[in-house]
Amino acid sequence: MKCNIQYVGKQRNGVKKYWCTTHKSIASNNKGEELKECLCTYKELYENEICIDKENIKSIKLVYSNILNQTEGKIYIDNKEFNGVLIFNDSILHYKDLGGMLLSKLNNIKLENVKCSHCNRFHTDNGKFAYTPHKIHLCLYCGHMFRVKEPNIGNEFLTIYNDIPSIKLEGEMVSIDNICTIEYDLFNGTLLVNNNNVNRILIKGKEENICKFLNKTLENEF
Repeated sequence: MKCNIQYVGKQRNGVKKYWCTTHKSIASNNKGEELKECLCTYKELYENEICIDKENIKSIKLVYSNILNQTEGKIYIDNKEFNGVLIFNDSILHYKDLGGMLLSKLNNIKLENVKCSHCNRFHTDNGKFAYTPHKIHLCLYCGHMFRVKEPNIGNEFLTIYNDIPSIKLEGEMVSIDNICTIEYDLFNGTLLVNNNNVNRILIKGKEENICKFLNKTLENEF
């Protein structure tokens, strides 16, 4: 899919801003110059789409094969790997958006249906914004900033799956060496660390809360 680059106005510092509405990514450099292609690093995902059928899809999982080395997750639909984007209604979601749901549920965040005041599309908060309520949101569809009355956090999955459970962790600990596999099952509300349901990990000889560990590891995934 080719980039569709639009001018979306100037930033607070007066620098022009361009946005790719195809890949939901910035398309200008630090000088405010329009780029030939946007800065999205996973454009290939948009070449493969699957429409979410609420009645037929039984399982949606997000897996980080080794989150110590990379934060690119894999989506599994009914236990089959899917390298693409999820489509439902007017929403286009990929692995980062599932990561946003993971962080929100892990931090016991009350999610809301948040809409952009410019394009009227639903909004999903990822990375540190998935567990930090805020008034000003960046719409990834149109590239505009918009403001809400009270600090909140949004996720588009609410428009079709409004009963995604909280994540339940058990009071055990697992030791992490060189590999840390994270598996999140949206419908069951389970989070496994190297196939263990735990709330703490021992990494490099240091005990750490799994919530704080994932908050820090995924904070820039937005």
